[in-house]
Amino acid sequence: MKRLVSTGRLLLEAELEPDGITLAQLRMLKTLEETAELSSAELSRACFVTPQSMQTLVARAEREGWIKRSPSPQNRRILTTTLTAKGRGVLERGMGLWTSISREMWGGIQLSEMEELHRILNLAVEHLQPRLNSLHDRPMLKHGPV
Repeated sequence: MKRLVSTGRLLLEAELEPDGITLAQLRMLKTLEETAELSSAELSRACFVTPQSMQTLVARAEREGWIKRSPSPQNRRILTTTLTAKGRGVLERGMGLWTSISREMWGGIQLSEMEELHRILNLAVEHLQPRLNSLHDRPMLKHGPV
């Protein structure tokens, strides 16, 4: 599974590189398409990157005109981020590349085989869910590991 994901990711990164777009930037734009008006902190959590990394991504995206930032109506001290038309164009290009790679990846595989794979992967996630839930019940360490 890791090899499949890594290969798809490497191919997408190679396709995006000539346009100067990174996978992290594409992920950020996709997140903003799905959930508008996020703060940088919310965006960093949704994209699984550090707040510092997100600041770099947001600064570039704003400079390129892919996003717009404005004060939050709920808290004027927080800037929220929204996708612009130019950002949607970048996202559409990136998602088009991903669709092309996905078609190549899954070409020749029957729908019934895909459905079985989906069922098996969901079952594996369900098996791990109780363990994941128990992580949320643990008290957080204040000083990190010893």
